[in-house]
Amino acid sequence: MIKLQAIAKPNELTDDVFADLTTEYKNTDNSVWKKGYITKALLTMSFGKCCFCETKIDEESKYMEVEHFHPKSLYPDEVVLWINLLPICKRCNGKKSDHDTKLEPIIHPVRDDPKEHLKLKNYRFCKLTELGESTISAVDLNDRQRLVNKRYEIGNKLIEELESLIQSTKDYITQPLTRRRNKITGTLKNLMLEGCKESAYSATAATVILEDDNFQEIKRLFIMHDLWTEFIELEEQVSFCAFLTL
Repeated sequence: MIKLQAIAKPNELTDDVFADLTTEYKNTDNSVWKKGYITKALLTMSFGKCCFCETKIDEESKYMEVEHFHPKSLYPDEVVLWINLLPICKRCNGKKSDHDTKLEPIIHPVRDDPKEHLKLKNYRFCKLTELGESTISAVDLNDRQRLVNKRYEIGNKLIEELESLIQSTKDYITQPLTRRRNKITGTLKNLMLEGCKESAYSATAATVILEDDNFQEIKRLFIMHDLWTEFIELEEQVSFCAFLTL
């Protein structure tokens, strides 16, 4: 779970359209939010990921569901209110269901920064605040079969690849050939991109990368041998997604 940047509501969702769709829903219970311009904008906002678990929606859940942060069954006047709409996977939508987010608030991925309310330890989210605790429970962020095992798989693979990269980096230092330089810089870039907000489970990947001793040693060696400059901005992007682990 990472903080999402708000984007402007679609031009098609005018005040008149908002009013008409809200009235239609209240009178007919139709799925008035299932509009291409709504789903497209929501997917753009989240880089095609579920706003809670960060799964790539088109890869693991097959299709996106529109999340009504304040449930439409309880707050029908917000059925197409833009700030109330989020992209969500089928699993998270089913877990959250009609949880009353006004009575029992949880993290809103756009308005709130999850890192202020959660930490990540042993591939499980732990509370820093009551809001974090409520979110873990409401969305079941520590679902072992669907989420924790996946985070472990991603983290373990990254650790293994960083172990391999540290040796390749030392080989380059011993014999600084261009092809070796290109290989180690390309490999590190690809690994760090997994911890950027565009990637699935970026919070997990970013946290593992920055906490890994081999990554820190690779960074030290890259700095010593004038290879780190192109990674400064990339590290900032990874840091945006990384959680505390203490």
